[in-house]
Amino acid sequence: MRGGPWWWVLVLLVVGWSGMAMGAEPDPEEVRRLMEKYEREAAEEAAKPAPTVDYDHEAWKAAAECGTAACFRVYLEDYPKGRYAKMARARLESESESRPTAAEHPKMPSRPAQTLLADRYRDNGDGTVTDVQTKLQWMRCSLGQTWRAGTCVGEAKKHAWQAALGAAKAMNRQEGYAGYRNWRVPTIEELKTLVYCSSGQPKTWNDTGETCKGDNLERPTLYQPAFPNTPGLWYWSSSIHGDLLDYVSNVSFVDGHVYADNKVSGNHVRLVRGGQ
Repeated sequence: MRGGPWWWVLVLLVVGWSGMAMGAEPDPEEVRRLMEKYEREAAEEAAKPAPTVDYDHEAWKAAAECGTAACFRVYLEDYPKGRYAKMARARLESESESRPTAAEHPKMPSRPAQTLLADRYRDNGDGTVTDVQTKLQWMRCSLGQTWRAGTCVGEAKKHAWQAALGAAKAMNRQEGYAGYRNWRVPTIEELKTLVYCSSGQPKTWNDTGETCKGDNLERPTLYQPAFPNTPGLWYWSSSIHGDLLDYVSNVSFVDGHVYADNKVSGNHVRLVRGGQ
């Protein structure tokens, strides 16, 4: 009792009574009665249950405010048997019914005969092109840009290497792109096939990794009608550079050469699917 807070209340009461009584002794029975009262109130306060947080409700509230399919999936991962699990699944089902189902390999509709870009790229009409030689399908825009009115608008974003890999996975987990959910960062061999030397030196489709040469070289060094508004800068591949585990092979579309950059550097990204 001496160490508790009510001891000091008692002392103050005794001192106060002493002052009022001009030195008279306090009534012991009154002091005892007050001590019991304060101890009883303290015990009742301590017995009250601590406020609890309804984590299930808070998680559902956050998912509902977010409103995307990804947020509802996160809720279900944390609370598969939660009070709101049925509602989360219903929201996911309603979203899947409101848009076409994206598949890894959907049946492609027959297309009319098309003129190839540079005798190389078939325009798929959905912000992608297919290289008829490599069979790879490329996004026409860099990550961060949007395909709109026949061109890429907005600013191409830079990513650290691990973030670039993560951005591709996040896109696939959500809505994908152009009806597919298997987009990825290209290997260095795939990325080199995009290098286009307008001078023809050392070759027009320069997959050698060597620098494009020539006085009238057009930059960036890729076929710009297929990939409009591309920054003439460096793009990540998914390939580790030789034995340098902290370095990744890149292509510079300033001049088409291949080089190595540290994984933490910020470079642009163009995603691809198919091949491998």
